[in-house]
Order: sequence, then structure tokens, then C-alpha cells
Amino acid sequence: MSGRIPQTFIDDLIARVDIVDLIDSRVPLKKTGRNHVARCPFHSEKTPSFSVSREKQFYYCFGCGASGTAIGFLMDYDHLGFVEAVEELAESVGLGVPREASIPGKEERTAALNPVYDLQNRVAAYYAEQLRNHPQAQRAIDYLKGRGLSGDVARHYGIGYAPPGWNNLADRFDQRQLLAAGLLIEKDSGNRYDRFRDRIMFPIRDRRARVVGFGGRVLDQGTPRYLNSPETSVFQKGREVYGLAELLRMVCKPERILVVEGYMDVIALAQCGIPYSVATLGTATSKEHLDLLFRFSSELVICFDGDRAGQQAAWRAVETALPCLREGRQIRLILLPDGQDPDSLVRQEGRARLEKDIASAVLLSDYFFQHLTDKLDLTTLEGRASLVKIARPLISKLPEGTFRQMMRARLSELAHIEVVENSVTVEKPMHRSYDDERRSQVQSSPIRVAIALLLQHPELAQNADLESTEWTPLESTGVVLLKKIMQMLKEQPNMPLGGLLERFRGEQEERYMKRLALWNLPIPDEGVNAEFTDALSRISEHEKNAYVDRLLQKESEAGLTETEKLKLRQLLAEVKLS
Repeated sequence: MSGRIPQTFIDDLIARVDIVDLIDSRVPLKKTGRNHVARCPFHSEKTPSFSVSREKQFYYCFGCGASGTAIGFLMDYDHLGFVEAVEELAESVGLGVPREASIPGKEERTAALNPVYDLQNRVAAYYAEQLRNHPQAQRAIDYLKGRGLSGDVARHYGIGYAPPGWNNLADRFDQRQLLAAGLLIEKDSGNRYDRFRDRIMFPIRDRRARVVGFGGRVLDQGTPRYLNSPETSVFQKGREVYGLAELLRMVCKPERILVVEGYMDVIALAQCGIPYSVATLGTATSKEHLDLLFRFSSELVICFDGDRAGQQAAWRAVETALPCLREGRQIRLILLPDGQDPDSLVRQEGRARLEKDIASAVLLSDYFFQHLTDKLDLTTLEGRASLVKIARPLISKLPEGTFRQMMRARLSELAHIEVVENSVTVEKPMHRSYDDERRSQVQSSPIRVAIALLLQHPELAQNADLESTEWTPLESTGVVLLKKIMQMLKEQPNMPLGGLLERFRGEQEERYMKRLALWNLPIPDEGVNAEFTDALSRISEHEKNAYVDRLLQKESEAGLTETEKLKLRQLLAEVKLS
């Protein structure tokens, strides 16, 4: 089904879902006053700074700034897209997701992906059935048994067999969908044929266990030995890893995730009792890979061959990982003996050997400085200067925080000088109350006060008369936003903050509104109404004066129309009276 998800449905969904219950099912919350708190699931901390409001249907972390609605939490915590998060929330409250006709756009394209997922799930089932029943599948079965795989492991990973022949899929499934999924190749002449033939097939699943692509291994000396699906609307190699869905079925919250290179490495490790590995799909480890995996474990161990190519890949992974690292996240590296991969190492030396290597894997921070100092003489000024020149821009890629400070301190130690950033960075005080943090985020102005009060007390919109307020034609961005919020709240008086913020998802105003929603204004409850009215009055006066200035400038430069002259006289009289 294609089309945009109606905004009215999203409003209703936010109203039905209790964000406290949703988050508590994943991150245990403790009630404190009107809100619920926990240690933030998005960064490491010792004391809770993650606050969830049932009244506002909104969460916010005063430590790292993570914030949002129930939809936003699912997107960040479960690593879902917007449509996926809406579908999962809707399913949890027993609702189907409706669609409305729209011009072709992102929403329509996203919805149109569903048939591709469905097709690839059916193709995976077909390949699995062929492995069991096709007359020529015995070669594939013998190969898998020769690698030590049991039937249970093969079924767990959905391993299948693509029979010989050019039209096995083309004769059974919709050819347009096969082309969209990259399972069918079309020549310039118009002829079409199956991409995978006489290969062992490995379905590649996303974290929701949907088949997004395939990998196929030849059974003879043909090339390429491994062939992946091409990139499609549902499959991007730099964003997916092999074995994640299967890992999460076996271990919901893995203590660590081992990142290896190939399908058979993942499957062989699972066979020998190491079920927490995944593989990149013929590409270098990307930032997207790492961010995805850090959603499920705070420790990643990346395994490379010990040859020169493996060492180069390890350093590329280190550079890629730097922007992903922050407190609570850890990456370690293993360089295997030359000529070995995890599959061969486990089969030759057993599970205990690899587990020993995993336990003694090198911390990224140690590998970082080992690699950079390997060919430098740190007993000389020149060597230490070279180290600073190379290391400082790399360390600057790390997110702000304690780990970055400690890496900089280690560089200072090795270089025998104090290494500072290229620009001065003012660190936040270590101990600040929630109220101090809220107050420090926003500088006061009438427009900010009005928007903040409206977000925190949506009932104020019902008493504000937009028609009688003197909103002049010269409207600042803040005034336009204020009017938009007031109009939405007039139309839906019971809309919680979370629902209102969903209306601005992806817009420039979203982050600004989140900050104002949490701004702790020192106004007693009985004074909120008067403060809001006063703020509107001051905004109106400011806009009026700005419009007068604009008309006076135009009068001196190009002259005014008769209508503008009349308006200017009226405004000047009002300014004089006031």
C-alpha cells in the first residue's frame, strides 16, 4: 500500500500510546515527582538524567540532550525508520496504519517497499526448500557438512540453494518485483535471467528480520566466489550487517558483538557456540554499521586478518570509529595470524582459542597510539612533533566528552607537551542541577517566553485572540511559529506536547521547540496567564515598531503608496500615544 500516513492518525497514535509504558518496557523507569527518570540509554552515566513526562508525552536527557516523542524513542532506541516506528507503535495498540493519496515523495516510496520485502521473504523460503529437495542440492549439503554445520544452524540462518538454470525465479515470481530486488538481470536486448545460479544462498536480514538481500557462494571454482545482491531501495551494504537478526533472536542484549568479514565466519562461530558475531557485506566497516551495532551492545570487537591488507583495514576501521565513540562505548580489535580467519581458526584450534583472542583484544585507544608511533622516534623533537601533527586532527573527530579529553591527555604525555584544541573549548561544570541546565539553554525574549509558555501550558491558546491581536505584516520567524502553534492548539485543545512536536518532525523549528519546552521559567502557576498576555503585548509592540522603521526607510528611499502613508500615520499616532 502506498501513500502518506495521515497526520490525524499520527496525532491519534501519540494520544493513545503512553510514552512512560513504552520506555519502561525497554529502560526501567522510577517515578520522581510528576516525571519518571532513569539512566540514559543513549549515553553512559552514573546518576539518572533521563526524564520522561506522561503529561507531555515527551522524554529528555539533561546529560546528552537526547529528546523526543514515543515515535522518536523507537527510532533512536530500536534503530527504526519513521514509518517502521509508526507501524510498530500502531501494532502495539491494535491499530492498522492508514494511507492517503499523495504526490510521489519519500513517504510514498517508503510505503512501496513493502512488496519488495514480501517478495524476498518468499524467495528465501524458495531457496531453503530447494536446498532440501532439489536433485542437485546434494553438492551444497556436502559442502555445508564439510564445514561442520548442523541442520539446526542452517535452518536458523535460513541457508538455501539457488539451482542451476536461468529462469527459476523468473518463472515463479513477478518479474518487475524481481528486477526491483536485484534478483533478475535485464540485458540491453531485453532478455532477463536469474542473478543467482547454482550457489549456496545466505539471506541477509535487517534487524526486523526482513530479507533485504542475498549473498551467494559458488560450489566450484567459478568467480566471483561470493556474490551479493546489488544495492536496491531496501538494501544498502554500508548500512546492513549479516547475522544481526539471527544474533538478536539468540541473545536479546549481547554483552559484546564480534564483527567479522564473511557469512561463513558468522555461521561457523554460531555452530561452535559463539552466537554474537555479525559480518560486513563485502565493504569496509562504516560509521552506519557501528552506530547500528552500538544500539544493541556497548562493546564491539572487530576481527581482521593479520596480513597487510588486514592491518590496513583495521586502521581504516579505527578512523571510521572515532566519531562514534563516547563514554560507555568501547571498540577493541583482533588481528588474527596471517592466513587465518575466524572460521578456520575455530575449526583448527577450537572455540577456546578464539575466545582467548577476544578477551585479549586490543583497545582502540591503545591501537590508535601504537599505530601512529610505530615508525616515529619519540626520543626526538621531530618525532614527537610529527605525532602531534598526525594525532590532533584525528582526536578532534571524537565527540566532546571525557574520552576525548583522556585521548588528548595521552597525546600530551607522549609528546611531552600540553596538547590543546585548535580553538578554546569551555567545558560544562561537572555538577549542575536540572533547573540550572534548563535555564542555561535559552536567552530570554518576549517571543521565546510566549512560545515556551504555550508549549508548557497549551491551554493558554484557548484564551488568545489571534484576530484582535495587532500582528503587523512584518512578521519575524518566531512570530510565524507562535501563530502556527496557537492555531494547532486551538484546533486540537487536548494535543500533548509529544503530539505537537511530531507535527514539526524534521523541520528547522523542532530542536528550538524542544529547548523551549524544557525551559524552566521562574513564573508561579498563578502568574502564567498574565505573563503570557504581557509577552504577546510586547511582541505586538516590537513588530509594530519594526514595521514603522521599515515604512520610514522605504519613504526615504522610494516613497510610499497612499495606503502605506495612511498606515504609517496610524502607527505613528499609536506609538505617540503609547
